[in-house]
Amino acid sequence: MSDTSTSDALQSCPLNWPQQRWNLILFALCTGTQYLAAPVLYVGITQASLCDRLGADARTSNLPGTLYFAMTAMPALIAWLSPRVSSLKRNLSLCYGASAVMLTALAITLSSSASDQTKLAMVIMQGAVSGAVLPTAVAFLWEVIARGSDESRRGIALGLAFGAGPLLAVLGSFVQTALMGGDLFGLHFTGLEYPRNFIILFGAGAPIMALAAILSQLFVIAPVEKEVEREPVSSVVGVLVGLPLMFGSVVLMHFSSHPNPTSAGVASSGMMAAVGYVAACGAAVALIYHFRAILQQRVLLIATLVTVLAYAGNVIPSNMNLYAKELLGDLPEKSAGVQNMLRFSFKMLTGVTLGWLLIRTSPRFGVVTTSFIFLLSQIWAMLVTGPLYLLASGIHGAGELVGVYAPNYIVSASRRDQLRRNMAFVTMLMVPAAPAGYLYGAIVDGVKESGWTAFGMNSTVLGFRLSFFVCALFILSGIILAICLLPAKPRPEPEAVAST
Repeated sequence: MSDTSTSDALQSCPLNWPQQRWNLILFALCTGTQYLAAPVLYVGITQASLCDRLGADARTSNLPGTLYFAMTAMPALIAWLSPRVSSLKRNLSLCYGASAVMLTALAITLSSSASDQTKLAMVIMQGAVSGAVLPTAVAFLWEVIARGSDESRRGIALGLAFGAGPLLAVLGSFVQTALMGGDLFGLHFTGLEYPRNFIILFGAGAPIMALAAILSQLFVIAPVEKEVEREPVSSVVGVLVGLPLMFGSVVLMHFSSHPNPTSAGVASSGMMAAVGYVAACGAAVALIYHFRAILQQRVLLIATLVTVLAYAGNVIPSNMNLYAKELLGDLPEKSAGVQNMLRFSFKMLTGVTLGWLLIRTSPRFGVVTTSFIFLLSQIWAMLVTGPLYLLASGIHGAGELVGVYAPNYIVSASRRDQLRRNMAFVTMLMVPAAPAGYLYGAIVDGVKESGWTAFGMNSTVLGFRLSFFVCALFILSGIILAICLLPAKPRPEPEAVAST
């Protein structure tokens, strides 16, 4: 048998069409629950507005989103701990269940008499926990759809899940606006008083995630001839070292940015920052070492670089929400619901279109198109003022679909026996993008503290626009790389080549 026919056989699904259709529906339903709870699960906008309420600065307000992405290397560790296909549905349920527990704990903390610092810590923890379990759940869902449907039908699933799914996020965002208050397309909502509005918002996410945990048990997964056994600890030493180093680097750099005014405090802060950067470099080296087999494949290496550069746009929403305060003169929470509604409305419309186009074009088309939309959102944020600025969140939401089409590209370039490892790797690609979120917050605070002004902009406005400009440069670099070096229709490398 030729290499091509072997690859085609590996990409075919052993399930019949009714079973595949059932899996596609469940995939859409599970994705839909995540969208319904999107105001709290898409860590960034809502958490930043809550942090602002709790008296945090821009760096700290970006911390939940930063830790969310820093913890997305967890799927690699979980893939090692539980590699069997037979445990796929159980692990998916556990991920959704953990999210439900964390949302419940945060809602209880917000309703208690705990200090603002304690509540702030719980908000940050919710970002970290969400970063650990939700990308893991997404990685398992991708494995489910890869094992439970033919590649030729994948566009249908993506169009259904990421076209109709965001409609539920629009509904969730409407509820958020009603809770927080503010104006929505001519309608005015008084909202509930703080903190009751945030308590209800986060608490409502818990039963939604519990429903997802139940739905996860209903997938049809074809049994494999031979289960994959857990590899020895030596095979995951890169992950075991890289994960704590990455988490530690974020924590160190955060605390180094809030030094004591004394000379000793400043010196200690400088030392923490230096150690933080060393830890970040060490984490990068360790994780690259762990996934070296993937990075030795040219197409997957280039796709990795493109994805990381595009994902730098995923961690800008916190700044986009905080900037609305400067333009509209109101609390960030008042515009959070509108921004989320626009974000998911645009995503819904774009998702339907791209799912249809994917069937007729190529995997690279989805990556380049969504990255370009991402770029447009930052250009809009830099140039547009007044209420029309909020449309930047809608354009950004459509661009977030790069988080669907970049993984789809890598799935198309992966052998079936490497799916779990490769999808764990894909979710880990948000890790190197995580420091960008902290960078964006640091740019705002740094420009403000320095008192820089330019072109009639005060230091705060200039800081936010510079952060959008830096984000745009990252995304543009990814687009150029994809167009120049990625093949339009990737195919898995033959086993002999991929294992070298």
